[in-house]
Amino acid sequence: MGRVSFHSRDIPVSGPPREVLDEEISAVGRIFRFSAATIGNPHCVVFVDTPTAALAQEFGPVIECDPRFPNRTNVQFVEVVDRAALSMEIWERGAGYTLASGSSSCAAAAVARRLGLCSADVAVTMPGGTLHVAIGDDWSATLTGPVARVCRGEIDPVVYNRG
Repeated sequence: MGRVSFHSRDIPVSGPPREVLDEEISAVGRIFRFSAATIGNPHCVVFVDTPTAALAQEFGPVIECDPRFPNRTNVQFVEVVDRAALSMEIWERGAGYTLASGSSSCAAAAVARRLGLCSADVAVTMPGGTLHVAIGDDWSATLTGPVARVCRGEIDPVVYNRG
């Protein structure tokens, strides 16, 4: 999947240059602790006791548009089940509530590992299924999981002739 970075300039997150780890964010009157990461797209990982769809739908859109994220951000609400398992609900930037996401799984696993909350190999369970993430010592992320065709289609040739 690529290499995960926690650096504010890479993600981006406003403020002084730093690794964005275990900071405070407020949304709809509630204070959360978050860490940010990028694996080509921005992620805000929030650890909670029990991630729910309602939690993601209430607080996700507010955090997505927080001014400290100039390009907006994906938001993951994550429970550390044990050293080898995470449970997660996702608010996807520009799309809304999402049942599963590979980049979100990688970001959550990398942040959890960076904070010492899990091992390098973890199962990430979301409403849409479980993916397995391996985080290397260089913060490279490898994602494995099931694959299923969800649609088949054709693109009209006229699309290619637009100039």
